[in-house]
Amino acid sequence: MNPSKGNFQGSIFTISISPDGEYRYDNGTSSFTFRCDGKDRPIGNNRTEACVKSSDTVLDRTRKENGTKTNAYHGELSAGGTVLTSTATAFRPTGPVITGQIVASRVSGSDGFAGQWRDPSYLQQHADMTLSLDTQKLHIGYPSGGQYLDAPLDGVDAAMRGPHAPEGLTYAVRLVRRREISILAKRNGKVVEQDSLELSNDGRVITYSWWNPDRANDKGTFVYERK
Repeated sequence: MNPSKGNFQGSIFTISISPDGEYRYDNGTSSFTFRCDGKDRPIGNNRTEACVKSSDTVLDRTRKENGTKTNAYHGELSAGGTVLTSTATAFRPTGPVITGQIVASRVSGSDGFAGQWRDPSYLQQHADMTLSLDTQKLHIGYPSGGQYLDAPLDGVDAAMRGPHAPEGLTYAVRLVRRREISILAKRNGKVVEQDSLELSNDGRVITYSWWNPDRANDKGTFVYERK
């Protein structure tokens, strides 16, 4: 990826807090709520989540499945509240523990966790893209992000694979013309994004454009140059 030739600076997510203390996270494609009261609250599929806010600048969420801890999320604000560091840890029955971290900068809000935040991790995880195309499938890989997609060209939904693949996200791929591919992204069956891959005439550059059909200003482009 050549960030200087694109116009995407990182995704925006919002954290809001209701008057009765309920937190809400929303990144435009997915959202969830939680309360920092230390109680294990059901979130579906035999899973629970508990949140503890140990100070004004630190909160921890723990997710369990059938009573066994599966994920931990640690959020910490910097002095002044302008930077939010979020560390996610996944515990698996077999294999190593997987940890990832994002460092987001405040876009709006004056203090505390509430406000809008810019997350640059997408650019880091998608800095390199591997791509191949045959008569039946599109193969896309993001080695740095641990994400891989094998999607048929007939518009049938295909899930992203890999240890860091987003949960519930699928892609439907169609070949529009010789140098352009259309990709429809869905979260749990609901359309969240329309993407386009377009190859330059000399075959050296791929422009990846995306836009949210429900939010006119939510769009951007990435530019990949062949290595």
